[in-house]
Amino acid sequence: MGGERVMGDKADKRRHWRAGGDASIELPPEVVRLGSYYVSRRDDAKMVFIPEGPFIMGSVEDDIFAADNEKPQRQVTLSAYLIDVFPVTNAAYARFIEEKGYQHRDYWSEAGWQWKEELGAEAPLAWRQRGWNDPEQPMAGVSWYEADAYCHWAGKQLPTEAQWEKSARGSDGRRYPWGEEFPTRQLANFNDYVGRTTKVGSYPQGVSPLGCYDMSGNVNNWCRDWYWDGFYHYCAEHELNADPVLDDRLREELALQDSEAKCDRGGGFATGWFHHEALSCPARLAWHPGERNFWNGFRTVIELLPSTEGR
Repeated sequence: MGGERVMGDKADKRRHWRAGGDASIELPPEVVRLGSYYVSRRDDAKMVFIPEGPFIMGSVEDDIFAADNEKPQRQVTLSAYLIDVFPVTNAAYARFIEEKGYQHRDYWSEAGWQWKEELGAEAPLAWRQRGWNDPEQPMAGVSWYEADAYCHWAGKQLPTEAQWEKSARGSDGRRYPWGEEFPTRQLANFNDYVGRTTKVGSYPQGVSPLGCYDMSGNVNNWCRDWYWDGFYHYCAEHELNADPVLDDRLREELALQDSEAKCDRGGGFATGWFHHEALSCPARLAWHPGERNFWNGFRTVIELLPSTEGR
């Protein structure tokens, strides 16, 4: 897997970066600033660089719009990563299908392959359905298992809850990607104003401070974490504030096998006005990984590691 980087006006040449996780690419030495992109060759996705450092995660105790699972609010520090500017589109997902992604066992988890075989799934729920099939609309009706398999094919990962939230709200603790203002039909696709997904990037006023679009509305975004409503309290009590993720290892260590849902963020086109808090940056939702609804979509990340080469 490789890519090319489109540079902005300025670059930080002090450090080189290489990809972690499943990716094996070597990134150029320049670290992009806001407004510049890395383009993934496998799926042509534009990805924005999110620098290492702290941000405010979760909600304060007296927030009347916040659920208990968003509390307590705390400072979390993340390593650097790249994240998709937009949710994965129909055009990008088509490559996965065309390259026989549903036939390659190696892309799928054990549970995901079993789910796919039992269902006979050959594509997501909205695949090629009229009104949902524009190449620039987000791929909709995707299960967590399908999103995870796509990530393995593309050499990427699903974002952790923390990575997603930092990408949505930046470092100032804002409630929504655009600030503190409640959602409107000019800022996001929600409340069934449109009744289906829209082309990605159609709401530029709703862009996040770090350059990500459609972080609220259009399609929900699957995350890597298993869902546990007490995870934030656990992190606070155990000072797990650096790159937190409730992955398979920690889930087994904490004996949380009964936690069978995967985290989901951002709300979608059908999120109603009376549930607008689901569109906020700290809001936590969850679905069974085999669940497929027309509002289920996703975006991907590449985790980055500092490299000593080229110093």
